[in-house]
Amino acid sequence: MVRSLYAGISGLRNHQVALDVTGNNISNVNTTGFKAGRVTFEESMAQLLKGATRPPGNAGGTNPMQVGLGMSVGSIDSIMTQGNMQSTGQITDLALEGRGYFVYSSGEGRFFSRNGALQLDATGRLVSPTNGFALQGMTAASDGTYPAGSRIGDIRIPFGEKAPAQETTEVRYQSNLDSDSEGQGTIMHTNRFLAAAESTDRLTWLFDENGNDLGIRAGDVITIGVSDPLGVVPPQSADLVVGSDPGQINSLQQLATAVTSVIGNVVGGAGATVTADGRLEIDMGAASGDVSQLSITTNRPGSNSFVSNLFSFPALLEAGEPPYTSAGAARAPATRNDVLDNLYDAAGNPMGQGQGLEAGDVITINGAVGGSTVNHPPITYDPTMTMDEFMLELQNAFRLPERDGTPQNNLSVDLNLESTGDSRIPFGAVVIRGQPETAFALEDVSVNATDSDNDGIAPNRFIANMVTTDVQEARDTAVHSTSIVVYDESGDAHTMTTTFTHSGDPGVWLWEISMEGGEEILGGNQGRITFGQDGTPSSFTFDDGTTGFRFNPMNGSNDVTISLDVGSPGSLQGITQFRAPTTTAAAGQDGYAMGKLEEISIDEFGEVSGLYSNGVNKSLARIYVAEFNNAAGLLKRGDSMYAVSNNSGEAVLRRPGVGAPTKLKPGALEMSNVELATEFTNMITTQRGYQANARVITTSDSLLQELVQLVR
Repeated sequence: MVRSLYAGISGLRNHQVALDVTGNNISNVNTTGFKAGRVTFEESMAQLLKGATRPPGNAGGTNPMQVGLGMSVGSIDSIMTQGNMQSTGQITDLALEGRGYFVYSSGEGRFFSRNGALQLDATGRLVSPTNGFALQGMTAASDGTYPAGSRIGDIRIPFGEKAPAQETTEVRYQSNLDSDSEGQGTIMHTNRFLAAAESTDRLTWLFDENGNDLGIRAGDVITIGVSDPLGVVPPQSADLVVGSDPGQINSLQQLATAVTSVIGNVVGGAGATVTADGRLEIDMGAASGDVSQLSITTNRPGSNSFVSNLFSFPALLEAGEPPYTSAGAARAPATRNDVLDNLYDAAGNPMGQGQGLEAGDVITINGAVGGSTVNHPPITYDPTMTMDEFMLELQNAFRLPERDGTPQNNLSVDLNLESTGDSRIPFGAVVIRGQPETAFALEDVSVNATDSDNDGIAPNRFIANMVTTDVQEARDTAVHSTSIVVYDESGDAHTMTTTFTHSGDPGVWLWEISMEGGEEILGGNQGRITFGQDGTPSSFTFDDGTTGFRFNPMNGSNDVTISLDVGSPGSLQGITQFRAPTTTAAAGQDGYAMGKLEEISIDEFGEVSGLYSNGVNKSLARIYVAEFNNAAGLLKRGDSMYAVSNNSGEAVLRRPGVGAPTKLKPGALEMSNVELATEFTNMITTQRGYQANARVITTSDSLLQELVQLVR
């Protein structure tokens, strides 16, 4: 009975310990970073009443007989699971996500805690507000770096500290310069002017009498066919390729020569030539016989009908008869040497030759250059006037130089030809090209002619053919400026403006730097930047051969030398040139004035950064965390602090998120990991265990009472 009493007593005492642990957990349910405890019980020693026996012979053995002497506390464990995060918005509140611990120093030793509710003390140290222990980490040097040999110690935030000024040594540029930025002049054109085709005119230049393009192109196959009306000689034909290579035909005369050759395969003595009005003429006067069904066709759809109709002949060409001419007369774009009186309008109608313009008619040229009205004397028409002379009048009227000033170096007034022309403009049209920049824009251009005697045909065809169509409007050369503030060694600010101007050459820009104050520019303020086909800078040069921009601040400070970073070939990080809006800007520089520390920030890697009044942001310190092989073995020291024990292992200090998997959560605190549902359940089971042990003691007492009463 005494054994049962003591067993009950051990149960009461140890269940009280379990209730104490549960009560402590519940009381710390709102303690920042608190880790709940747990009690485990174990059986106490047992008294042996009879030992076990071996099986004798065929009989069985017996088990030992033992009586337990109660129970004891096996362990009181700390539950180190992660607590939930509570957002506070306070920059000095820190929570840990992972198994690490904040490291604190009391001045005499190190302690560890999950409680990151920090405050600043009078000296700027980050401390635990409950006991003043200082948070541990590595403090940066004055330039924000961590030299070799830096040690872990108290973290101090130097509010009010001044950051010295730093001289600018580099300016960086970014974004785009529009590739379509060269200055442009007005480009306009009239309708097409046509002239009678000559024997030397190319087949690809030809039009019919109505102004329709024959559509002959290099590589087309022209077929010439002819027959013998008597059937003695089989039909003859030749396929000829249009081109300039040997064996190909290129000009109208070569076509006539080919026709002569094909007819010659049937009869001799016949020949084809080109007349002065652009027709093919077949001379059969000395021919040895008749030919029939002469045809000239092309293999290009849409072109064949124009070609066959223009170069059509009677079905029978008889020997000894006068020359036969083609049904149509070929036209070609006018040239500068053509006489204006002999030309045709775009529809093939004559403009002179008694059909419009005549001697004595007055031609006036009207318009404006850059908003200033032209004042050109009226021109009295002379039927001997050439296109060259007429275009010279246009050039003088609009005060145009001989060339348009572009990289292409076009004539300011010219006829658009296939070999050198603009595909946007009809061949044979008069092209007027104004000088680049809006100051020389051509506006309200018109050419009129009045009949001198009112008896002839009015020059309406000429007037209609001179109506101009705008192809390109004048615009100014693109100029783009970007400014940035740079600093000298004393921290004085200087505004530096870089201006980019398109050079007029594709992919080449001029740049120039100016200063807004009284600074003296010493060199390196002008140059060129050239872009490759990939839109990135292929070269960046200085006109004076230097490698950087230099200026004297004129305030007693030393000269400032600045390198200009515009990017590199193949890199899109600097300035680019694409067909997109110009957005280039001086994106940054490395100098700054003196400043004072105003704000701090802490990131998840424990980096404490300071923002100074001059805009500088540099590292001030790095918070380190400790990790243990067995964090549950740490000793609780109160104030949510732990100390190293024999079974916790030594603290290993690392940077959160870098050397350790633990990360910081700024602006938050870790809540207690106590679960009230679990604790209340434990409290109920502990209570029942306590009551049961008390009942054992009560029952044992009753039995003892009966034993005492046996002697009465």
